[in-house]
Amino acid sequence: MIPEFLKNRIELKFGKSIRYPKDCEALSIDINKVCDEKISATTLKRVFGLVETVKKPRLFTLDVLAQYAGFTSWDTAIHNIELHDGSSFEGDALLLAASLEKGKEIKIAYSPDREVIIEYLQNHNFIVKNSSKSKLLPNDIIVVHRFEVGYPLVCETVIRNSKQLGKFIGGKEGGIVSFSILN
Repeated sequence: MIPEFLKNRIELKFGKSIRYPKDCEALSIDINKVCDEKISATTLKRVFGLVETVKKPRLFTLDVLAQYAGFTSWDTAIHNIELHDGSSFEGDALLLAASLEKGKEIKIAYSPDREVIIEYLQNHNFIVKNSSKSKLLPNDIIVVHRFEVGYPLVCETVIRNSKQLGKFIGGKEGGIVSFSILN
């Protein structure tokens, strides 16, 4: 449910591997002590794959786990994936902006029922070419480091008509449903 490198950082901070339900109970207590936030042992069991689930973790849970692992937020943690050697991801569920060539277009569908087509410019910058039911509009410039199915679309900044609008997070509840490279 979480990237392997983040799981490893959490286990390093915790001082042992998370392999059993009792480990999640102890980790829950430690997270509360370190971050002054609560994540239930049940949620941690889901996140670490000790119980089956179809639900993705909430952004709040991801933020707290990232903070526990030494990052300021989930966004900061996922940006570090690009820098981490030895990470591996299954299938076509992850796309890093750094792996794209200039001019590539990507179609992204995210919850609830939103869709955008964006073109890669360079340095994690994209221009919105088409937008359906999204707050992102054609010609917006967005800065995105990664696209991962099941996780929110995180735009570090949105520039519209030469004005910075700040950070945009799309699909907070259901995340990115799918993405495809069009050309």
